[in-house]
Amino acid sequence: MRLSILVLLFSCCAFIGSAQITITSATFPVAGDTLRTVIDGLPSNIVVNPAGGAIGANWDFSSLQGVLNQSVYQPASAGAGAASFPNADLVTISGVTGENYYNVVDGSFQFIGYQGPDPAGLGIDLAVNINPSLQERIAPLDFGDTYTDEGAVLLPVSADDLPGALVDSFAITPDSLRLRLSIDRTAFVEGWGTMTIPGGTYDVLREKRIEESEARLDIKVGIGPFSEWVDVTDIIGLEFLGKDTTTTYRFYSEDSKELIAIATVDNENNDLVRLVEYKYNDVTTNIRYVNNGKPDLLAYPNPAIEDIRLEFMNLPAGTYTVKILNILGIEVWEENYYVQGDLMAEVDISKLRKGTYLYSLVNQNGKTISTKRLIVMRP
Repeated sequence: MRLSILVLLFSCCAFIGSAQITITSATFPVAGDTLRTVIDGLPSNIVVNPAGGAIGANWDFSSLQGVLNQSVYQPASAGAGAASFPNADLVTISGVTGENYYNVVDGSFQFIGYQGPDPAGLGIDLAVNINPSLQERIAPLDFGDTYTDEGAVLLPVSADDLPGALVDSFAITPDSLRLRLSIDRTAFVEGWGTMTIPGGTYDVLREKRIEESEARLDIKVGIGPFSEWVDVTDIIGLEFLGKDTTTTYRFYSEDSKELIAIATVDNENNDLVRLVEYKYNDVTTNIRYVNNGKPDLLAYPNPAIEDIRLEFMNLPAGTYTVKILNILGIEVWEENYYVQGDLMAEVDISKLRKGTYLYSLVNQNGKTISTKRLIVMRP
């Protein structure tokens, strides 16, 4: 009996020791790496908090499917805005969303800023430094680790660089503006186990990350020594301003530079998964679309029966209109969406008759960006 107990204890310890992996800096991206992930904007049947808790858990994400994306890491000098980020080691470049700059300092992979469209969607290209920088990854990372992080952005903008419609919306004509953005993160590694995604199963650590951000807008009014900054955040009514909270569960493996999965959940109900980005393992049957980096809108399933999912990709921040037209070109449905980063939305099309339609994406200047065919079927 004593021998059996010892064997059982040894087996349990061996299992625990192999499952509680350590994530090292070998998983940090380096110049020349291409990281490929798939984004499922409306996942179904995904359980992020299984019964029994997150200790020794088995997460089954094998049903995921979505849009294929890739990030190519290059030396920072390859970026057009490299001079604005002298401490950067790496850059990823997108023709639409701009250049993201990173560096590695003492076991921390940090996001230090970007060159491209302003985060407020005001239509201005800027070099944006985040001070202090944000830690995207840290190493070594072990079960039980906790850390906090904060970053801030201060963007002064001349009124002459702003769209006229925005300037006209102010009761007082400003001399200049500044956007203040603060980001606070709290993270703790509170789970471990195995995760299955399309094409593979991995030993993982799970980190829960809560990110709170706040965007404020000031305008400068007055002359010379009598000028002052006035906070107009609460009266201007722009959609990107104010507070926001994002809660994610991030699954790390020592066998992959891509995170195995990042599950974004509802802030009030952490059991409700809103979006999942996961490692691509060459399982082409789970890919609906290859993201080519151009502004686009994708509707799926297509053919559709009662609902479609809209995925907005690679769009500068702003308000966009989606229209559905019948084969005669008559508009049968329209909706406006504010987009800041990739966005997914669900649309009820049960009132549309079966047949062939067109769906179009139109920007706030009335320019049609994309038009595609949509087929509606009925059982």
